[in-house]
Amino acid sequence: MKRVLFYFTDKEIRKKRSKFLAMLLSTAVAVSSLTGISVFAADKTSGEEETRTVVDATGAEVEVPAHPKKIAVPAMVLPNMVYALQGNAENIVSIPPAAYSGWEMSILKDLAPELEDVDTTMVNDDFSVNVEALADADVDLVLNWDSETDQAEQLKALGIPCVLVSSAKDMDGLKNLVTMLGDALNCEDRAKQVTDWYDETMDYFNSKADEVAALSEDEMPRVLHFQNVHEMTCYTGGINTYITTLEGGQNFTLPEDITEPSMETILEYDPEIIFISNFDDVTPEDFYENKLEGQDWSNVSAVKNHKVYKVPCGLYRWAPPNTFEKPLYMKWTASIVQPEIFSDYDIRTEISDFYKDYYGYELSDEQLDSLLRLDLNK
Repeated sequence: MKRVLFYFTDKEIRKKRSKFLAMLLSTAVAVSSLTGISVFAADKTSGEEETRTVVDATGAEVEVPAHPKKIAVPAMVLPNMVYALQGNAENIVSIPPAAYSGWEMSILKDLAPELEDVDTTMVNDDFSVNVEALADADVDLVLNWDSETDQAEQLKALGIPCVLVSSAKDMDGLKNLVTMLGDALNCEDRAKQVTDWYDETMDYFNSKADEVAALSEDEMPRVLHFQNVHEMTCYTGGINTYITTLEGGQNFTLPEDITEPSMETILEYDPEIIFISNFDDVTPEDFYENKLEGQDWSNVSAVKNHKVYKVPCGLYRWAPPNTFEKPLYMKWTASIVQPEIFSDYDIRTEISDFYKDYYGYELSDEQLDSLLRLDLNK
């Protein structure tokens, strides 16, 4: 009798293994529900710990690798945090396109050149993922927002742990986010070092609270934080507005049922300071020269007084709410919003010292200029 040999490509083998694993897991869950005995209770460690159990933002207990080898990060602001907590990005295998464009413009490009060839197709800017592709790539940890519970269940069915975290609305929320990521990545000491820095920053701002509280309304400038100028989207809630209040400014806000302001609404508000993010290519000069199509900024106070600023980009864009280096953003914006109150530090020194102490990296003057967008914020 002739023997027939079947040959499979590596991809086919991985796909069959993923399907087999999913079937095995389904069977295990069924057995567990019928018998009341956990089939996952066995200790998976042999000598050194191989897995750890963490509790994510949804309250779910998630068994994660003690030392993840292949991490996918759909939430665009989180890859820089993973790098910061680990001290490298060698095990990050997939990030969304928006995170990659952030890497291209940031200091992270110098600190983590290994991300140059990272995949940007398995996870997307809307936090969705290609579950089968992640399984085929042998991803062993996914980090995403707590809105993606269905996704987490799909990944769990294929044996891929997914830790869900919450977006921060204030510095305590940011501390919780970093702490949870540190737990998931087995980097608790690094996380504690950063949250201590957050506490020190808040102590500094709290020491200025009486001076801020003594300001009259006229002394508190009206501030507008743009997320994307072309799309007319703004940060009108969350940690950025919390920070503006903390440092003595007034926030541009919208009614709850409106997500995008009209030009008329902004003109009525008449911002005295405008911060523009790095999610678009708009510059302060575009405002000053009134180059933005369909928008007339010529009568806005911030434009007339040349107080439009491109937000710096350090390890990542500083403008989004959940930015690892938020204390640096706070001190940069505070020196613009209330320069007389917040005049007892040098922002270049603050940035240089943090990079040296935490990342072990010494920034050049040219890198600092680029980070602070000095060519745009003339």
